[in-house]
Amino acid sequence: MLDWQRFVLEHGWRVHVYELAAVVGQPVEAIQRLRATGAVARLKKVKRFAELFTLWHGRPPRDDEWPAPRKSHRGSYDWQAPEIALLASLVGRMGKPEISKILTQRLRERTGDPRASRSLNSVQMGINHRLGMVTTDVVGGLTIAQAGKEIGSRAVIYQCIRAKQLRPFRVGRLWVIPRAAWDAWKATRVFPPKGYVQLTSIKAALGINSDKLSEWARMGHVPSAVRCNPFGLDIKSTQYGTWFIDPKVARKLVADRRAGRPLPWWGKPEPSNLRITWKLLQERQHPAACGTCAQIWGPKGAPRTYEDYALRYPPLAHGAKRHLTRKWSPGLTPAEVARHCGRSVSAVIRAIHNGMIGATRSGWRFYVSKTEATRWKARKCPMGGGYQLWMSLETARKRYLFTPAQLRAFIAQGKLLSKVGTNGPMRGITYVAKHQCALLREQIGFTEAQAARRVGVSIAKFRTLLRGVDWRGAKGIPLVTVQAVIKRLESSEGYTFEEAAAKLRTTVEWIQERKRDGTIRVSRTKWDRRRTYITEPMFQRLKEAKRRPAKRECFSAQWLRLSKAAHEAGVSPGTVIRWANDGELDRRASRDGWRYHRSSVRARARRYWKTVRFQRAIPPDWLHKSAPRRPRAIETPAQKGIRVIERITERQEARA
Repeated sequence: MLDWQRFVLEHGWRVHVYELAAVVGQPVEAIQRLRATGAVARLKKVKRFAELFTLWHGRPPRDDEWPAPRKSHRGSYDWQAPEIALLASLVGRMGKPEISKILTQRLRERTGDPRASRSLNSVQMGINHRLGMVTTDVVGGLTIAQAGKEIGSRAVIYQCIRAKQLRPFRVGRLWVIPRAAWDAWKATRVFPPKGYVQLTSIKAALGINSDKLSEWARMGHVPSAVRCNPFGLDIKSTQYGTWFIDPKVARKLVADRRAGRPLPWWGKPEPSNLRITWKLLQERQHPAACGTCAQIWGPKGAPRTYEDYALRYPPLAHGAKRHLTRKWSPGLTPAEVARHCGRSVSAVIRAIHNGMIGATRSGWRFYVSKTEATRWKARKCPMGGGYQLWMSLETARKRYLFTPAQLRAFIAQGKLLSKVGTNGPMRGITYVAKHQCALLREQIGFTEAQAARRVGVSIAKFRTLLRGVDWRGAKGIPLVTVQAVIKRLESSEGYTFEEAAAKLRTTVEWIQERKRDGTIRVSRTKWDRRRTYITEPMFQRLKEAKRRPAKRECFSAQWLRLSKAAHEAGVSPGTVIRWANDGELDRRASRDGWRYHRSSVRARARRYWKTVRFQRAIPPDWLHKSAPRRPRAIETPAQKGIRVIERITERQEARA
């Protein structure tokens, strides 16, 4: 027998024929004839090509000594160790498309098949299942997602990349930060001293809603404040860092604020952003024709010096500040409004002259704000010619709560357009535009005294009514808020106890008794929790209770409601109902549902838990306590010795 024949018979158990042929250098047909004799030794483990090559040649195979990959029955080529090693060297250095291109070129060279390929899916499966890796594994660094997870904020990583503090490189679709650069960047981060708390944690207690506190800390007006940019502490930080403060100082600041004592930044120089907004205001100075600016600055006009500006600018509302520093635009021209609303230019000009669109005039041109144009479009672009868009002075007085003197003054000042009727019953009556009346009332608003006088209540009562409406406490109380208060005051939610007693010809005590026994539920008004009333459905319940007085039911504690009976038996309410319908439970009808006797429920539950089919079902506690205990068998010393010997024997057999 030749050496190669002896080698095949000893090591060729269930090995691919083409691999054996490549190892011993013999034709495939000769290997097949030899294995067909049945003399091949059966092995416990099948040997692969690399192990067979080492046994035959005495060294591991080189990449060019591996046989060409064979195509499987599914049409794909086998993966071999050199290709898997190449895949492992490429993962983390390039993306899947580049890896697929390299492996496809190598596979075509090895097989000679121009159609052979390694698809993206096969590359993904090779990375996951053959290497136990994922496509996000990178070499020489970490991805942005991994870096963001490490410090608790991915936004900070992107900010540092934009600021060129970190310079990542591309691996396929991933951006990778070099490990050395990442470690150097982390070394620059500053951590807060032990025990320090975030400065923002005391903003609400100090009554500060803006970023002024951090500005004062930056200017050195907050004692013990330290700017840090930590990571890994479950603290959200920005690229500029987060301020921390000694907890003792924080408690002292809060106590001073509540006691009305001066805080460290009171009387100190103003924050630096005032200089910036002053410069921006000078660059974007609105012309004198801007009515909004004139309304914001008031009779004194715009400030001329920085000192005057620093005194008058901070108390302004946020929207006013935005308007002052915004680039000035006169608004939309009539042609632009016409394109925006789908109307003609002449229709827009006509609506402006009729007061349907609020516009400002600069020279001989009209300008309309975007908000006004959008409102006009939402109102379906009225022209002002229809009678339904106008109202008489008496109607305007009632609807918008103006006095006749105020309406005449608005007409004389040109703030309110008017016209006199000429036809029929409208002849001689002065009419004003509804839209302009609504805008005037919205702009003016009401004081508390005026609103209370319009509603017809005292100021204290009006303040109580205001708690139930959506009003944010602005300077002027809008008309819609006053109208909501009037409706709330005049609304009749239901019956009081006295009214219900008078209608039913009974006493208030009887109605209160029905409230206690659950016959009715009493509601309360949202704007005054002290005011209670009985709704119409509850009133009908009272009528039914008076017509058919319910007999007082006396059930002992042994009669259970449905939910308690289900809990007692350890089953669902549906199972209890099914038992009762089958006649297996003792139950009685009550005013608020069926009652089940405890002894009947327990008797049926004992039969149920003896034959229960659910392994995870948990019986009720009382069933465990009532179950008879089994007597414990007494084990003799001989029986105990036999049991010990059996355990030792089982362990020895398991080890063998």
